[in-house]
Amino acid sequence: MTLSVELLAQRVRESITAANLTQQDLAEVVGISPSALSRALAGKRNFKSLEIALISDHLGIPVEDLLESEAAGGSETKIAARAQEGASPVIREAVYRADLLMKQDRLLSDIGVPSQDSLMDVALPEGAPYEQGEGLARALRDRMGLGVDDLPTELNELAAFVERKLGVDVAFESFPEGLDGLCVSRDPFRLILISSRVAATRQRYTLAHELGHLVAGDSQDIKVDENVWAVKSPTETRANAFAAAFLMPAEPLKQVISEEGVSDASIAKLLGRLRVSLDALAFRLHNIGAVNSEGRDRIRAMSSTAIYLRAGRASDLQARNERRVPMPLLRRSVKAYVNGKIGVRPLADLLGVDPKELLEELSPPSKVTPSVASEEMVPVL
Repeated sequence: MTLSVELLAQRVRESITAANLTQQDLAEVVGISPSALSRALAGKRNFKSLEIALISDHLGIPVEDLLESEAAGGSETKIAARAQEGASPVIREAVYRADLLMKQDRLLSDIGVPSQDSLMDVALPEGAPYEQGEGLARALRDRMGLGVDDLPTELNELAAFVERKLGVDVAFESFPEGLDGLCVSRDPFRLILISSRVAATRQRYTLAHELGHLVAGDSQDIKVDENVWAVKSPTETRANAFAAAFLMPAEPLKQVISEEGVSDASIAKLLGRLRVSLDALAFRLHNIGAVNSEGRDRIRAMSSTAIYLRAGRASDLQARNERRVPMPLLRRSVKAYVNGKIGVRPLADLLGVDPKELLEELSPPSKVTPSVASEEMVPVL
């Protein structure tokens, strides 16, 4: 259900009262006549997008609190509830961030800047959870036009690739220890939120794991993973199988091992290409029959400098504690801001910066008079 003119007027009236302002004060800030504001507050005239943005900025309240539709509170309410009872601080922090991103999506959708439809239209195959995960990964790779080609090696490039190909927003946040990631599904919005506090290889695996949940339809609202390897439920087994097959297609692995055998050089080559952990690669090679259990354990025991300081490892180390906002959501927000549909506060909330500092950064530089410019450019001898 869309937001009614009457409900929006009621929310603005309540916000004016809470801020201890007069209608005259607000009319001056918004730049409209008191009579026009009075009609809007009576529900006889709708607020324009820029007027709502100015009201939000002046009263210090999120735009989404004013514009949230009458039937929209369900999923956010459920998220808030899950983040309270018995939840660890890191879970509450992550769910709060996911909630903010979901509200940003809803705000942008309500003002005519919708998210891209999901492109993950692959059917869930029959079979055991492990077989389903493998099948989903193959189908999705084909859907993306990948086949068995390598994925982008850098985390930011991989996130951008998933966003572009699948219509999924991907974010990284440096959360405290105790969370690997979460995913959100609320048509048509899809979100993957990854903790960057852990190693880059684990971030990469978690991104694929959460993508597996979304493709399989496991998350109709929000799915939190404190440890992607800890739970052995059917859905987690399927997501792990998907992640392994999505990141490490069987054919290229078998080819390298067949041609080069198991050595420091061949394993370092695969790790450099796939950017996965040594353990993940060892088990994957065993599961696809490329090595036996003895070969798997031999790979897991490798710990030489040639393995861990391979080419590209420096960028893996650099990926710890980085922050990345979802680019599709950011582009939609910038578009809405440029078109005067939202104020600076929602954009600042998305970026996690102070609204005043962001407004100063986005404002055009003040003009310098010719005389001042000439004086500044004359060297002092």
